[in-house]
Parts: sequence; structure tokens; C-alpha cells
Amino acid sequence: MDATDPRFEVIDSLAGTEFELALVELFEMLGYDEVTHIGGYDKGADITFVREGKRIAVQAKRQSKAVPLSAARQLIDGIRRYDCAGGLLVTNNYFTEQAVECATEWDIELWDRRVLAEFLDGEAPEIDSTVCAICGAQVTAGITKWCLDHPARYGGAVFCLKHQSSKNR
Repeated sequence: MDATDPRFEVIDSLAGTEFELALVELFEMLGYDEVTHIGGYDKGADITFVREGKRIAVQAKRQSKAVPLSAARQLIDGIRRYDCAGGLLVTNNYFTEQAVECATEWDIELWDRRVLAEFLDGEAPEIDSTVCAICGAQVTAGITKWCLDHPARYGGAVFCLKHQSSKNR
């Protein structure tokens, strides 16, 4: 998923509360029960719903940068505060490695922009992971793996060594 995928223009332009309300609509369309938008000051969860008989706390993060560890920690509070059996951390971006580690440890489900893309209309763009997304130069399997293993840094795209620096993108 390319970070500049035009299907994300609407999601990326939403304010935080608008993003939360869009997620409420999505959860309702997915058939989840008792979908509740909590709103107001952040107390660890923005939304709760019931899926397969279990109450789930949702922390929504509409951000221009990768979602940090603190968001997963906030959600842990929300899970307990709202008496939930699990948690879902959702972002229009990606997660830092530390956030992923914490979520894995606490069995928190993660939805990043690639997961959200599955719910958007249209086909996902085909990305040739053997070439640089900017210059089209062939890249090694190691560079491809590095870029794809660090989506928060590279947005799910592959860049040659010259274009891996943010100043060159």
C-alpha cells in the first residue's frame, strides 16, 4: 500500500473525531453489536463494540506519524476502564515497532492503513516490490525486506538506498 494511495485522501483529511465517527459507521456495517462512540477527553478508548459476544475497546489514532507505544498503553487503560475483553488500535497510518511489541504482548489487535484499505472501494494498487518507488531502480531482496518490515518509516513502499532518506522522498 503506497502512502500516497488516492483512496486515503478522504481518511487522511478527517479530523480526529470525524475519523472516530467513520470507524463507528464501519463497525456497524461489519455487523458488530452495541457500537458506542465514547467521545470527549481520552480515557483510553474512543469506541466500544461487541463482537462474537465480547466487548472490545477501540483506540482510534488519526495521525500524520506512526502511532507510538503510548497509544497501546492508553488502550490497555481503556480495556480495563470499560470492562472489555479485548482491544483494537486503529490508525490511518502505521505503528512504531514498540507499539507493535506492546500490542502483541497484551493481545491487542492492530489495524493500520493497509487493513483499512481492505474496507475502501476499489482495488489496492499493485506495487512492484523489486524496484524503488521513486526512481524505478532494481533493489535487492534485503532492501525490499527492510522497507516492508518498517512500514512506519517507508509507508509500505520500497526505496533504493539513495531514496530511503526522508529528505530524498
